[in-house]
Amino acid sequence: MTLKQLRETFSADSYSVKNGVFTVRRGFFYSGGFTADMFVAKVKATFPKAVIVDSGEVWKSFRGSASVAQQSHWFVKFTV
Repeated sequence: MTLKQLRETFSADSYSVKNGVFTVRRGFFYSGGFTADMFVAKVKATFPKAVIVDSGEVWKSFRGSASVAQQSHWFVKFTV
């Protein structure tokens, strides 16, 4: 799978790949009950053969023009 194919098939705010490990991030200001585990489940539902390497939730103070990685977000790192 390529980064372009990932962008076409999965909805996230940020996408990256390094050494074959894909990282998707979804930013939030309020979690609204959504969790990192739910984000992992969405990745697994879209890519059943995905092997989850890491996942989690990052809390940061609001910074209006910062990138998703520099704000509060959920992330999932996986290989296919």
